[in-house]
Amino acid sequence: MFVILYITAFIIILYLLYPIYLMCFQKYNEENEKELSEIEGVSLILLSYNGKIYLEEKIRTILRELECFSAYELIIIDDNSTDGSKKLLDTFRTKEHIKIIRQKKHRGIPHSMNMGVKNARYENIIFCDQRQRISDHILEHLIEPLKNKDTGAVSCYISSVNKNKKYSIIRKYENFLKKLESKTGSLLGVYGPMYAIKKQYYSLIPEYIILDDLYLSLRILKTKNIEIREDCKVIDQDFSTLYDYERARRYLRGFLQILTEKSLIRDLSLNQQVMLFWHKYLRLSIPLFLFLSYITIGLRYVNNT
Repeated sequence: MFVILYITAFIIILYLLYPIYLMCFQKYNEENEKELSEIEGVSLILLSYNGKIYLEEKIRTILRELECFSAYELIIIDDNSTDGSKKLLDTFRTKEHIKIIRQKKHRGIPHSMNMGVKNARYENIIFCDQRQRISDHILEHLIEPLKNKDTGAVSCYISSVNKNKKYSIIRKYENFLKKLESKTGSLLGVYGPMYAIKKQYYSLIPEYIILDDLYLSLRILKTKNIEIREDCKVIDQDFSTLYDYERARRYLRGFLQILTEKSLIRDLSLNQQVMLFWHKYLRLSIPLFLFLSYITIGLRYVNNT
């Protein structure tokens, strides 16, 4: 019985050693050593589906933030919403810099992303979800690293304090790991609520893919680095609200699905493959072994009574 407990303890300790591994691969990267290019225009793609309660405030905030760029556009992809979002979006149809695309039927996030990129005029693209609040000057800071020709994408930073002012230690630790990964040049997965990417490095995402942000990140890492910006903060809903049973099942299916994309894994460097399995997949086994440990302890207690 104690074998399960020993294995569980070993897996947890091994996972907690991941930051030390990352520190061994930090890159020395001075600003004056980078080959820089100019930001000529920005296309922000807002993904919308049944988010009427968030849309108006989010659109007005984004338009205000986009004004820092000399050339920009806001592309809103509505994935056949049924909550009145279409009527609200009609009020923005005549606004300058806005392009609204309505799907005739619900197709999912990958299809909306592919459609948005297809219609984007500019090389620098920002993907944005509808639900979260964003910090001031976030778009300007998010785009800045794309001037570096070695950078293919830049992720936002999800605040460890949510909209209800509740603190999440899990989010804090995840941010800590992503910051260390970023310093190695191999941030394995951008935060989906907002990230920037160079159009030339975008790969069409198959519509069956569940974890679109992870899939795209791994494609980019084949040739370019991915960074995270701590000054590009988004504030999300309560962590417990977001990660219910159905959402947890979806994430599990998504991670298992990535394993079936053999070319995706094969194109990564050895170090990136180690990071992927250590960070993403090792932690998936922790809840399973914790559950088995509880069962083991319970059985031992019953046998001793």
